[in-house]
Amino acid sequence: MDIRFLRTFVEVAETRHFGKAAENLYLTQSAVSARIKQLEEYFNMPLFMRFRHSIKLTPAGEKLLPYAHQMITLLGEARHALNEDDVQHLVIAGTPNAWELYLQQGLSVLSAQFPQLSLRAEVLNNDHLSRQLHERTVDLAVSIEPLKSEDVEKVQLCEMPLALYTNCEGDVSEHYVHIDWGGKVNTAVEQAVTYAKRAHLRTGSVLVAIQYIQRNGGAAVLPTDLGARLGLQKVLPLDHVTLPIFLFYLHDAKQLGLQEFIARLNTIEGNVS
Repeated sequence: MDIRFLRTFVEVAETRHFGKAAENLYLTQSAVSARIKQLEEYFNMPLFMRFRHSIKLTPAGEKLLPYAHQMITLLGEARHALNEDDVQHLVIAGTPNAWELYLQQGLSVLSAQFPQLSLRAEVLNNDHLSRQLHERTVDLAVSIEPLKSEDVEKVQLCEMPLALYTNCEGDVSEHYVHIDWGGKVNTAVEQAVTYAKRAHLRTGSVLVAIQYIQRNGGAAVLPTDLGARLGLQKVLPLDHVTLPIFLFYLHDAKQLGLQEFIARLNTIEGNVS
């Protein structure tokens, strides 16, 4: 049996919605339905009761759910155990801005520090990051926003002060580029920069914002070290507004040397190249 069928079953069981499960798994809704149908054919019994506006697990589905969780976990542990026989593998994933501001500078440092390590790097959004961390397909996750889970350990890697910078003359509000920093930081920025909600351009990438400003002129809220290094003019310091970057890993993670890797990661100085 393909383990992806069980992951799909678990996602549908947890969301109680084929469309939401498809969105979370980056599949089409028809692909999710086809996987559930094949799983029901394999067990020769229905796993979901389908109503007009909702679905519900059948008694057979309720019985299967804990076994599905166990099988997914066991196969993940088996994969890690097999990998440890020869080369130590580590998967680190981060959201786009976490990579741009912090991690990309550290890859060469980490590779040199841990020559025995086979490192894989992934760029994921926050939801996908959390899901893959819990599925144990990612060992370490880095994000500018907290992950909502009681199963993960959180380490704050750094905290970057922010300020409004520009390379334009005249009214900054006409050239403002809003970077989506997420959650509380966005709220604080919008309170300090009153015209943030009517930004000339909005983006989730700090690199996109910088490249746009350098080519077209503009203003944006940036980490102060970065703004100064780029030679931009500070327009408005944002006192008490800082951008944290967090590292997450599962409480029960047992990879050999993981703590040494985390300790070294915690010493890397973030910056955008």
